[in-house]
Amino acid sequence: MQRENQISISVVLPSYSGMPLFKKALESVLNQKDVSFELLVGNDNPLDVETKAYLDSIEHSSLRVFHNPENLGLFANLNNLIRNVRGELIHLWSQDDIMNVNCLAETVKFHEEHPNIAYAFCRVEVIDENGEIIDRMPINTNDTMSTLTHDLTSILTGSVPGNIANVSIRKTVFERYGYFREDLKYSGDFEFWCRITDQLPVGIIQKHLIQLRRHMGQLSRNPNMWIYRIHENDEILKTLMARVPEDKKKYLERGLLWRVYNQYFGLYLNLLRSGDIKEAKAFLKVIKKYSSVPGFYLRYGFLKFLNVFKKDKKFQYWLYYRKAFD
Repeated sequence: MQRENQISISVVLPSYSGMPLFKKALESVLNQKDVSFELLVGNDNPLDVETKAYLDSIEHSSLRVFHNPENLGLFANLNNLIRNVRGELIHLWSQDDIMNVNCLAETVKFHEEHPNIAYAFCRVEVIDENGEIIDRMPINTNDTMSTLTHDLTSILTGSVPGNIANVSIRKTVFERYGYFREDLKYSGDFEFWCRITDQLPVGIIQKHLIQLRRHMGQLSRNPNMWIYRIHENDEILKTLMARVPEDKKKYLERGLLWRVYNQYFGLYLNLLRSGDIKEAKAFLKVIKKYSSVPGFYLRYGFLKFLNVFKKDKKFQYWLYYRKAFD
């Protein structure tokens, strides 16, 4: 049995009916090299006999399994696992994705070199349902992001790490700031990243350490969760806007209108195209607080037109981005 003081990093993996991808995600952790670690799994579906049988069949000294007697929900499940870790460093993980074999060793090394950060995230490769690489985040030389840059980026692009499985964080940060808000259904991770970066910078591990999987079963692709996302993000954005300098707010508000709310309108159009008329009407009713419907169509159509000539990003850079980040 591995002693408590030998653990360099704890991996927490919430699970809910994730087979068969869950098996690959878990095994990629157990295959980590050159690092002492533990893996805590929270099985959040008491009725999932297949996952329970699989977890109970594994004999590995680093694995600790928690079969929840009732469904806790994602963020309560995460909090329960985090409270039980033995390591001082935590890597959040998901049931869909794949760790490269050196992920944990490189993560530990980075945090040793950057002890005073809110959290860290790495560069990732994106894979499809079959495991084929379809995108790769670019590498640069920046190994930290200031609190202001994190605030600005969060307002205009949303969650900076992009995925909860792309985050490593010290246990002391949870002890200082509290845990994930369990009342949030969609944006609990986004809210937490923004809460803990009020004073601390963010680390960026400039290496491709994980593969994030895109597939149709993901929470972010579930239309039933989109309205929760909007309501929850409103509160987060209000908090962030209060933290940024006054001279930047005009450009950030412009960016919200042309980028963020424009994306919401794109989700509405997707619902229309798929024939979900009832859901589309309910969604439009929510987002109309940001703009008139003609205004939505005007901005959305104009950016689509510019995209034909590859000018949409340049226009948005001129309209708000360059001034916001000056």
